[in-house]
Amino acid sequence: MINNLAIRMITLAVGLGALPSALSVCPEGEIGIGLGTHPSGLSYGVIYANNCGIIDSRGPLDGTFCGTNYADGASVQCDSAQEANTAQTPDGSRWANCYRKAGTCGKENGSDQHVLFCCPRALP
Repeated sequence: MINNLAIRMITLAVGLGALPSALSVCPEGEIGIGLGTHPSGLSYGVIYANNCGIIDSRGPLDGTFCGTNYADGASVQCDSAQEANTAQTPDGSRWANCYRKAGTCGKENGSDQHVLFCCPRALP
């Protein structure tokens, strides 16, 4: 016979396992720019929401986040050192004054997700 404490512990464990992870690298209201790294070691550019959701990604396995060629029309402008400066997301929002901020957003479809820059919304 299982006692009430054991039932509560099992219920808690199952409940915690069902909760989505609330990852965040960039502050509220900013986007992240970085790379997804495929298990093969090849990487591709990704634009992340501040909760680590993927806004758009380049493909396939192009090795950089700079430029266009994002699946849904986003773009990231970089300087000559491949540092992100500005970005535009598929909804037309513009982001500027990007700054280095390394962090991880876990895995998505088997690929490690790495944020390298955060960008606040550009002033109109």
